[in-house]
Amino acid sequence: MNERLPVAVIGAGPVGLAAAARLVERGIAPVVFERGPAAGAAVAAWGHVRVFSPWSYNIDAAARALLEPTGWKAPDPKGLPTGGEIVRDYLAPLAAHPAIAAHLRLNATVTAITRAGLDRMTSPGRDGVAFAVRWRDAAGAEHTTLARAVIDASGTWDKPNPLGVDGLPVAGEAAAADRIAYGIPDALGADRIAYGIRTRSAPTARPLPASACWSSAAGIPR
Repeated sequence: MNERLPVAVIGAGPVGLAAAARLVERGIAPVVFERGPAAGAAVAAWGHVRVFSPWSYNIDAAARALLEPTGWKAPDPKGLPTGGEIVRDYLAPLAAHPAIAAHLRLNATVTAITRAGLDRMTSPGRDGVAFAVRWRDAAGAEHTTLARAVIDASGTWDKPNPLGVDGLPVAGEAAAADRIAYGIPDALGADRIAYGIRTRSAPTARPLPASACWSSAAGIPR
């Protein structure tokens, strides 16, 4: 796998931006795809609702390390924020940080993910091939971004790619499970990150072992 390629993160909410911060912390370039017009768009949709967890549980340590040198001040750790406050006081400043802003793709809808140049029947050398993330921008133009690994932090990616004219999934996916495990177990080495991976999948999809998803060494809760 080409280590110069970025790691793709789907979703620029609390989990996606924290994952991006963790990647930056390790010197790995992220590319973050957000379907909404701004980071935290899904949280902003319930911005009037106050959460039950205090700020101390809502701010990722790597994100804090990025923000504090910019003069950002963390809210009262015991305070209970609303969704709108989480976006305003945390997600928006984090998304605007130069280490993340340059790699953030807004109004970007991911439509398919596959191993670049391979179909579902090709197995030899598959683990060493980059991922091709296909996405659509606000104008409807289609793009493809290569990545060394993919992290689904959106909580919405639960269907195989749409079927093509031959009745097979576009881009060669066999099942939703092909998406769940994208490059995560080994692509990032001992400190691998699998922040927010979805384990829900189609009934025929193979389960993904928890050991392949989470790294306690990376400080990510199960």
